[in-house]
Amino acid sequence: MCDKCKDCANLSARDVFNGVCIISKETVSIDAPVCKKFLRANKCKYCSKYIVSEKDPNLGTCDGDMVYPDLGGCEDFTPAE
Repeated sequence: MCDKCKDCANLSARDVFNGVCIISKETVSIDAPVCKKFLRANKCKYCSKYIVSEKDPNLGTCDGDMVYPDLGGCEDFTPAE
């Protein structure tokens, strides 16, 4: 899995295409490659409880509930190793 700006905790999304980096204060494409200040956001796809669907890689489950991989992590988020 290749990280992108949209996976960074330092991104403040403005729309589905762009956001603002809260470190550099610059507008960035959410699909741009990450920089040296990258800090992985707590998202379902990075949680140890997340299981990718065999039928659709854009869906998965967590404790039996269907979730999207880019959904923000819940209070039970546990980073995957």
